[in-house]
Amino acid sequence: MILQERLVERLWKCFERKTKEFLRSTSLQGLKYVWDNDLPGWVQLFFAKVFVIVVCLAVNLAVNVFNKWQSTPVIIGISSTMTPIQDIPFPAITVCSMNKAKNSKVANFRPGTLEYAMLQKTCNQDFNFTDYKSLRPRSKSDTYAKFIVNVSHKCEELIVSCIFGQKSLPCTDLFREFFVDEGLCCVFNFLHPYYIYKHSASSIRDYTSSRGLTDIAVDWNPISGYPKHLPAGFYPRRGIGIGLANGLQIVLNGHTDDYYCSSTNGQGFKVLLYNSIDQPRLKESGLPIMLGHETNYRIVPNSYEAVPSIRSIDRSRRQCIFSDEQDQELLFYKYYTRRNCEAECDAMYFLRLCNCIPYHLPLIYRNATVCHVRHFDCLNRAELENVDGESTACKEHCLTSCHDVTYFPNPFAIPTMPFNQQGARVKNEYFSNFSTDFILKNLAIVNFYHDDNYFRSYVRSSYTGPTEYMSLTGGIMSLMFGFSVVFMSELFYFIFLRSLFEYIQLWCTARRNRVNILDANQ
Repeated sequence: MILQERLVERLWKCFERKTKEFLRSTSLQGLKYVWDNDLPGWVQLFFAKVFVIVVCLAVNLAVNVFNKWQSTPVIIGISSTMTPIQDIPFPAITVCSMNKAKNSKVANFRPGTLEYAMLQKTCNQDFNFTDYKSLRPRSKSDTYAKFIVNVSHKCEELIVSCIFGQKSLPCTDLFREFFVDEGLCCVFNFLHPYYIYKHSASSIRDYTSSRGLTDIAVDWNPISGYPKHLPAGFYPRRGIGIGLANGLQIVLNGHTDDYYCSSTNGQGFKVLLYNSIDQPRLKESGLPIMLGHETNYRIVPNSYEAVPSIRSIDRSRRQCIFSDEQDQELLFYKYYTRRNCEAECDAMYFLRLCNCIPYHLPLIYRNATVCHVRHFDCLNRAELENVDGESTACKEHCLTSCHDVTYFPNPFAIPTMPFNQQGARVKNEYFSNFSTDFILKNLAIVNFYHDDNYFRSYVRSSYTGPTEYMSLTGGIMSLMFGFSVVFMSELFYFIFLRSLFEYIQLWCTARRNRVNILDANQ
């Protein structure tokens, strides 16, 4: 028992001696006063309390920095450099007539036929399709999408004059027919189906593909931009410059005498500006165009970029997705965007509820059925419910793209100007062939143009990376009580290295003494 007490006492004295030595020589501020017995007790107690307080405060501040790093890993700032409009495409533009069917085509449809049932669906009429479920298409080509093509106005009938960059061009060289939620519409500057869709079934989305387009289709995406080598004429076309003369001007013919039903309470058109790789939604986002008016849309581009370093941050924390991430590939689209992802979620929703996919949504599975008359009752119910739990969960995973380009019309611009009632004198030569009454009733001019040669992008970057986090935490610790890497080296030396060397020295001394004793005995 006495031996144990002596051993404990020796160990404590050794610990006390080494601790005092460590505290006298450490780089930590204030600790050398704590174990200095030459100082009064109240001085030692004062510095001990001060040290404990500043350590607690420093730890609290460091924890706050860590929590902020965890909760806000990405910050969106404004780029320090200006981006010229020539670096991005002129916006994709979709134009839709509010008239869903030509009266001359559908006036003779009779109840009890497939055509009559499809017409009611096209016009969004409150109609009971139960009695029509037994009717079957006459052939595989007798689809609802083809019916819409047959009864709708073609693009060459709706868009009658086109001027792009001061050049008058055939509208069939600029626009192609395209299925959206408003029916068959006309799209300008949209990426070619070969580059945006994954399989040949994309014909269900692009009716005409590249018919009539004389320029060469090239690939484009917000990350890599245009290819390095471009042909003389290509699309998606770049922005040319500022002002009406360097934009796109189109003349629209509403064919009001051939109206059968409208998607709204009036006549005219809807238009949408968007990214060339995006899925457009005209019903929710389309902007109206009034007949008998000239409408100007000043284009305001917004570009979002991301620094490569945020790829290492989990997507649930950075709240964006890179389009080339392998585990986020879409089923139908080659390029990821939030709108494309949500469109696929909508397609899954209708496929789950009605066992078919509406004609305007992506055909996510090649063997999936495109909705026809027998599905219309289910489609109407599904459209009213709009969303279910699985669809909501699906769309929650559709985060925004880390690289994206969006376009908005300037909200401060005066959007429309009525034509002159006295003779309807308009500069466009196309109007010279028509009477004033016809112009005011059927025609409209729409201008799309940039009003600035440059814009600033938004950049997603790390709010605090490893370097910034270490700098902030190290600065706090150093400011409060002098903590540094040197202190860690001191601690390692006094706890491990010095004890190891002393043990080795004692062992060597003891061995040398044994050898000397053995030699003396011999």
